[in-house]
Amino acid sequence: MKDVNNKKTVELLEILNQAENSEALKKYLEDTSDYKSLNFTDYFNELLSKKGINKSDMVTRSGIERTYLYHILSGDRVPGRDNALRLCIGAGLKLEETMRCLELLSAGILYAKNKRDSIIIYSINRGLSVDETNSLLYEHDELPLK
Repeated sequence: MKDVNNKKTVELLEILNQAENSEALKKYLEDTSDYKSLNFTDYFNELLSKKGINKSDMVTRSGIERTYLYHILSGDRVPGRDNALRLCIGAGLKLEETMRCLELLSAGILYAKNKRDSIIIYSINRGLSVDETNSLLYEHDELPLK
């Protein structure tokens, strides 16, 4: 399995689904052993870099306390779901990028059948700020992003 880092998850899943015995599983695990595991910190910092957003801008945009934000961006702390959403909204991430951040944190993706999540999805799709998102949440009797 050449260049596993460039394979999509769906492709890897297909290969794994076709593993018929423990030997095939062993080969899959050997072939993917050097697979670079993506983490939230690296992914989010890469997005910030691509967008030209620096850490001090993120303090203002996300509303997260400076020291805590720096700990998150350095990988020393793991944000909870609401803080992750504040970061994603503050960075102006698209919905797909935001969902990927939540997946990497195992924080549960946004769910369109959930009223609060629907409001957040709406906000992300329209490029609203954290404050605008919180106002919308408040308007609809939902808890703001803490």
